[in-house]
Amino acid sequence: MYQDIWVKGQMVKKGQRECEDRYNHIKHELLKYNSNKTFTVLDIGANSGYFSFRIAEDFNAEVTMIESNKEIKKIEKQNQRNNVKLINQKVTVEELKHIIQTEQFDVILALSILHHFEDYDELINIIFENSELIFIEASALEEAEGGYNSSRVKGIMNNLELRKPEILTYTNNLRNLGARPLMKFSQSPNDKG
Repeated sequence: MYQDIWVKGQMVKKGQRECEDRYNHIKHELLKYNSNKTFTVLDIGANSGYFSFRIAEDFNAEVTMIESNKEIKKIEKQNQRNNVKLINQKVTVEELKHIIQTEQFDVILALSILHHFEDYDELINIIFENSELIFIEASALEEAEGGYNSSRVKGIMNNLELRKPEILTYTNNLRNLGARPLMKFSQSPNDKG
């Protein structure tokens, strides 16, 4: 299991990747962003929904998770959250573009997912054109030497570095190939596009 399993306010099963520290960094930024307004969140590649369910609980945000793994349906059912919607399918960049532009999300999470998309540049552009607060966890540069879809690592990092990220923390990947940066990007509505 890749991610911790979160059900109704508690972790019920530990995953391989560190989740709590990353969530606490995201939560800290969302507390600054929230200022008592409701907001919408898109979690691209939600895995077991750990971040989605925690944000939905802590902020009463409207959260949409996109995840192709069918196991997430069980976790969604256990959580019984009316403010969490699941799109349980593998999506293309074009489908994501349609979802993002149609639903208008204030916050987008793309944690350890960009390297799964061959046309990652287009996906990054879509995310930045349509959101105020963005959290991206990119592959560690060391993963270019043998990580999953390693040929995309440097291109993704170059694209993101041009956008001047704030690094919130680093966490180890599962292959012991460096540490993945958790990045925050914030922009006013006028900065989008």
